Amino acid sequence: MTRVLLAIESSQRTVSVALRTESGAASEVVADGDPREHDLLLPAIDRICRDAGVTPRDIGAVAVSTGPGGFTGLRVAVATAKGLCESLGIPAIDVRSCLVAAETLRERWSAQGALQGALVAVALASKGSGCWLSVVRTEADECMTVVEEGWRDDAQLPPHMCALIADVHAPPGLRSCAAATGVAVIEPLFTARACLAVAERQLRAGQVCDALSLGVRYPREPEAVLNWRARYPTRTDASRGEVR
Repeated sequence: MTRVLLAIESSQRTVSVALRTESGAASEVVADGDPREHDLLLPAIDRICRDAGVTPRDIGAVAVSTGPGGFTGLRVAVATAKGLCESLGIPAIDVRSCLVAAETLRERWSAQGALQGALVAVALASKGSGCWLSVVRTEADECMTVVEEGWRDDAQLPPHMCALIADVHAPPGLRSCAAATGVAVIEPLFTARACLAVAERQLRAGQVCDALSLGVRYPREPEAVLNWRARYPTRTDASRGEVR
């Protein structure tokens, strides 16, 4: 296990950070405010490190929830993780946001004795009748594996799901399918503490990466990009070097 592990979760509307120290103690800070209007992430990191008596040089790896999720929150989180890792010369841990959401159900699954081999569907980045759907399988050793994922417009759940994690923006057809097949629909919860738990298992398995390879998971072109192009149709497209 690395020295100190820092985890960042701001893939949705809430910003939180978590820390696991060398002693094994875990802590979490949830920032107050709207991340679209204020810089919440760096102050939260500074606060949790100060409270734990941790200096930047004590951090051995940074884990970040990489989406799918909100355009601004993901970009800020990934950019911050890259900056920290590059400046400190430490590895990054790329955590799928669907695993963060699934991790929050772990205690419930364990209590029901349905942990091993259970399948749960996680709907993210919903738009109209479609969404990015991930199927996560849990194992007895606490590991979780994404066995299937992709953009779906058919509003159908894969078979044998024990739950659907989906927010109010999930396609109505998907919710109807869950109701018709007796699958419980659970509101997602994204926390840095859950991100930390997933990251620790990935770290033990050697699943780390160079910070420069970190990227944001977008299942479709972000709304912010589409709005920019609609508002400024004659601006130069830097990626193509031409005027659109």
